[in-house]
Amino acid sequence: MLHSSITVGDGPAELQALQILALSLVEAASRLSPAIKPDTTPGVPLSPEVVVAPLLVAGARALSLGYFAGPETPIEVLALSVRNTFEIWFRLLHLLESDGNRQAWRNEAITDQIQIYEAMLKLQAPSNVKSAIQGEIERIEREAAVRGLSRAKGPLMMSDLVKGKQYKGEYDAFYKLYSKLVHPSAWFVNMPTAVGSEMYHTTLIVNAQVYGWHILKIVEDRFGISSDQCRQIAIAQLQAPRAVIN
Repeated sequence: MLHSSITVGDGPAELQALQILALSLVEAASRLSPAIKPDTTPGVPLSPEVVVAPLLVAGARALSLGYFAGPETPIEVLALSVRNTFEIWFRLLHLLESDGNRQAWRNEAITDQIQIYEAMLKLQAPSNVKSAIQGEIERIEREAAVRGLSRAKGPLMMSDLVKGKQYKGEYDAFYKLYSKLVHPSAWFVNMPTAVGSEMYHTTLIVNAQVYGWHILKIVEDRFGISSDQCRQIAIAQLQAPRAVIN
């Protein structure tokens, strides 16, 4: 059973709601992990758990941004938290659609890593450093081939993923807000009082919880992992007495 109530209007309770969600996602990931099988056989379809478990952990990290500084968490950090949680929710939907989507996502991870190294090669550096970086690129490519992975043409952006989807309107409505808050936009820089209004804070707090529960609901429906059990364990972890170090 999905516990989907939203906490809003009480600062400490809002932060605790985000903590509970983050811990719930970690618990769900830990329950998925035993089902993960080795992924070293090229051509063999991956079990969804291989890509879903890391996404859940990433979702927990995203939500933790929203409360990392307590009530003083800057609104741009809260916006980043919500934007990332939204992206993880929608990425999860995409990855569960097909084996091909999951394979492409894993190929992107290899591509990202290589592209970072290739960018580093364009910087001024001693030849021995560049040689080491080139060697690392070659090592990654060899390891990827063994695991049945290859370089992707390019990453699928959120704008690509939402095309033709029923969530396109939701993306258009909120993603612009997230972007204006996360980046030093003219609005963010020149109108700090407007940016810091309670209306935007409330929108972000609500959306963070909504997308967090959406993720748990998908995992519950697809894998049979009880979101309510994960939530109860999360609450117990928060309530457990912490050791005092003298």
